[in-house]
Amino acid sequence: MKKIFSIVMILVLTLSFVGCATDAVVEEVPAAEEAVVEEAAAEEAPATEDVDNPLAGMAVDENGDPYLLGYILNETSSGWMSAGLGYITSIWERAGGEIVSYVSDYDMALELSMFDDLKQLDPDVILVHPSDSAAIAPAVQTARDEGYPVFAMDMAVTGADVDSYIHIDQVQLGEGCGRFVAENFSADNPAVILEIAGGLQQSGAQQRMEGFHNIIDEVDYAEIIQVVDTGWSSDVAFDGIQDAFERDDTINVLYTHSDFMMQGILEGLRAKGKLIPAGEEGHILLCSIDGDPTGLKGMRDGYIDAIAEHSPVLHVAISVNVMLAELYGKDYVQDYTLPVIMITPDNVESMDRWANLPSGEFDNWPVLDQDVFPIPSR
Repeated sequence: MKKIFSIVMILVLTLSFVGCATDAVVEEVPAAEEAVVEEAAAEEAPATEDVDNPLAGMAVDENGDPYLLGYILNETSSGWMSAGLGYITSIWERAGGEIVSYVSDYDMALELSMFDDLKQLDPDVILVHPSDSAAIAPAVQTARDEGYPVFAMDMAVTGADVDSYIHIDQVQLGEGCGRFVAENFSADNPAVILEIAGGLQQSGAQQRMEGFHNIIDEVDYAEIIQVVDTGWSSDVAFDGIQDAFERDDTINVLYTHSDFMMQGILEGLRAKGKLIPAGEEGHILLCSIDGDPTGLKGMRDGYIDAIAEHSPVLHVAISVNVMLAELYGKDYVQDYTLPVIMITPDNVESMDRWANLPSGEFDNWPVLDQDVFPIPSR
């Protein structure tokens, strides 16, 4: 079916929890050592309705055969990506479907070959989270030309259309951090900013930079003195901080594109004697993006002041519903944009924060239905 327009949406969520402890906190998942292919097959959907799971039995065709979802993604070493993979695997299987996932660990040649491997399995739908937004485009175009529906989650495909792109507005994530910095400084207290960027070959990092600069470039009492392209590496972030403070010891703001680099950032500040809690003299204002377990812990410890939340739970919930709509022949749109929420010490403990869900217990994470794009039916 043809989808030709895009929208920006405000989500109204209904969360259904199954045995979630209110004080549980997700822990970081260890980094994958090499590219892997993970395959999981679900059992046939139950004959009776699961009242705790409105998706039960939905990822099967009219004959009761499971739909196969193929997911090609760039890494599982970050909390965001590992949570997203675990959650979508659980959701799709709880819906009665089968899922096979391919993890490239940023090996773009491998990522492209994974399309050929996946197509040998004849998936019903393909989901991608690319390492390089432009480099993946030819493989996406070929797959769509061959009749495979292809969806992108979080990171865009540049140079080829997808059936639908489910994402947060990455520019607005950066703008949220930019506004927070602008509001906390003044002409009498100017902001001297170090930006720890992600991998600037990806659309998401480019847009997080763009949004932050949109705000800061208009503020005459704020200056970005250096941008470090880390390639999403915590180790590079650590080294970048050492170098930056050697160049300019007056830095009083640190903006980072992701909590994924936070361990290196905090250790880098500690090594320079700059890791000082909020409210104490010498504290460096730190604004980040994602809201993963490392980020929330850093906020609880007093080192992180604000985080623009980037929730894999919302991304997966919308992606699953939209892919089911495709399989059912229902209408949907080409662009779904999720709202930006700022995490501060005032709301960090809320169970609305995805990183406060129980660690690794994806079958106990909520199944989300929302007014914007409800769970489709045939």
